[in-house]
Amino acid sequence: MNLAAMDQHESSVDEAVAECPQRMKGQQFLAELVRRSGVKAVFFVPTFLYPTLVELAKDPVKRVLCPSEKAAAYMADGYAQASGRPTMVIVQGGPGATNLYAGLADAWQSHTPLLAVTPVLPGSRYQGNSYQEAYVDFRPVTKYDAEVRSIDRMAEFFGKAYREMTTGAPRPVHLYLDGALEDAEAEFDFRYLDPRYFSYPAFRPRADDELVGQALLEIRRAARQVMVCGRGTVVSGAWEEVTALAEQLGLPVTTTLNGKGSIDERHPLALGVTGTYRRPPTDAVIAEADLVLYVGGHQGGATTNMRRLPKPGVRVIHIDINPAQPGANYPNVLPLIGDARTVLRQLLDAAGVTKRSGPGEWVRQAQQDLQAWRAGEHAHMHGNRIPIRPEQLADELVNACPRNTLFVADTGYVGTWAGVFMDLPAGRNFLHCEGSLGWAFPAAMGAKAAAPERTVVAFTGDGGFFYHLAEIETAVRNEINLITVVLNNQAMAFQTHLLRSVWPGSPNLDKLSEFGDTNFAAMAREMGAWAFV
Repeated sequence: MNLAAMDQHESSVDEAVAECPQRMKGQQFLAELVRRSGVKAVFFVPTFLYPTLVELAKDPVKRVLCPSEKAAAYMADGYAQASGRPTMVIVQGGPGATNLYAGLADAWQSHTPLLAVTPVLPGSRYQGNSYQEAYVDFRPVTKYDAEVRSIDRMAEFFGKAYREMTTGAPRPVHLYLDGALEDAEAEFDFRYLDPRYFSYPAFRPRADDELVGQALLEIRRAARQVMVCGRGTVVSGAWEEVTALAEQLGLPVTTTLNGKGSIDERHPLALGVTGTYRRPPTDAVIAEADLVLYVGGHQGGATTNMRRLPKPGVRVIHIDINPAQPGANYPNVLPLIGDARTVLRQLLDAAGVTKRSGPGEWVRQAQQDLQAWRAGEHAHMHGNRIPIRPEQLADELVNACPRNTLFVADTGYVGTWAGVFMDLPAGRNFLHCEGSLGWAFPAAMGAKAAAPERTVVAFTGDGGFFYHLAEIETAVRNEINLITVVLNNQAMAFQTHLLRSVWPGSPNLDKLSEFGDTNFAAMAREMGAWAFV
């Protein structure tokens, strides 16, 4: 943050501290909350909080009506990741809340903050066989879950929700809200809505200086060190620090799939994605390393190939804002607890200004292996086959789009093609789900609502696109003009290959994983979109 921005931020905080309580209705308070949060869109499924949404009629905030609660949650997820600001998703209770729960699971796993609001039944109707009376426990997929039953504490609870979701390791939060409070009137103390918590990370803590010094000493002493950058690196905006530290210490850099953008993937020290959705040469680097520096990642199964890479016992240095994360999945860990960008700057400051004269033999071998892999994939990426190979499609998409394009990829094979064959610049240029097939299209809609000035491309397969076809109409109606690329192989292709490999002689295997011929372009045109095959 530059000095001017810091002054403006501190000024807004000072104004909030000095602000006097204001008397208004609950619906006016909620509309003012949306305004102050700085978001450009909220996502909802009727019919909850209509008075609040009507209050926003003259505001430049898109009120995005969705036909599916799960898709609405994915849109809010994509919005938060693209903008760095959590927005609101509003849905009906009962069955609607059960659908919302499924949509929050990916945001929970990816540490994405968003505010979900659903209605709570008033006491007079509780356990009275009311229409759509069903109760959902959101605690497993939220960082904070509470009921707002008093108009006098409404500002307090919403303030707590924002504080919880943007501090420490960010995650979704949920509030049950008594709808009758919209029409009630009270004095609202807006000092509960501290603007610090409307974006994330709200704070950037430093790591222990002594441990930073120890980490630097160990990195320099190691013979085969490597940096692995996860989603937290991108969330923190630490790509400049990653590049500078890699150059300062001669570190090869790999990323998780969700860490794409931590370094320009054409940088000489960048090796690409590691883990399940990997470039094969990265396996050798992680397998042979004697020290691994993890930055902002949780060392999950996809990143570590089910804890096979790095090998057990290899020294790990782990930068993470969550104190419980380093060492959770691997022993022998030196924890650097703090914001990724801040801690990397600490390491840079401790390293001084002297750079290595050139890459060591360890780095040169990794670079040679990467070049050999690229040469081996040349025919797949540039062969001009009909139909086009997915490797070439991924590469050509990057070449055809502006440099600041935001690519949003689904899971499965599409995640592999995007992760491995899209060489992207450093920055917030790539979003990927934690495993929820069908996430990419609605998440890309949310990302485009957050960044209307950017080109946003949803990259998905037919299996993923089938989940939320109805949201084509949502995009058209709300003028959310994204680009969607569907790889249509008429199958859940990963499952098809698995079935053919394990049960090659079984009859009618196609019925277990393959679809009929569907013309997605024709369907999109019927909903008012421009499309072609």
